[in-house]
Amino acid sequence: MRSQLTKKALALCLAVAAPIGICLTQASYAGNDGSSATLIDKEFEAAMRKFVTKRFYNRIDATDEQRAKLDNLFSGAMDETRPAREQFRHSLLDLSALMASDEATDDQITEKVHEVRALKEKIMDQRLSTALKARKILTHEQ
Repeated sequence: MRSQLTKKALALCLAVAAPIGICLTQASYAGNDGSSATLIDKEFEAAMRKFVTKRFYNRIDATDEQRAKLDNLFSGAMDETRPAREQFRHSLLDLSALMASDEATDDQITEKVHEVRALKEKIMDQRLSTALKARKILTHEQ
């Protein structure tokens, strides 16, 4: 029984985190130097969220009402986290450039890693908040 609940909880967390996580790891636009370019493709982001949530809804046998509530929740969460995710991706590109630079000091690299880590933790906290809200929409069996 406990094992099933653990698996269901894990599935919920993955379903909530997957659309956001996938968008974090998608390839940047080709040819951009990353300095001021938008690195998150909103159409791709929406398509991935739709694909993942459809599979999730079918897996848990969500009602139409639950689907609507969860759609609003996930859409709002993606909109809310987009600036932090964009900043995170820019910081990763900056870190990559620092690592490749002969002029960068260890202290500069360490500072940038701490910045990237803080942004990642912020995004993870927002994901957790979304998962907890989604949990309240679902039944115990789901």
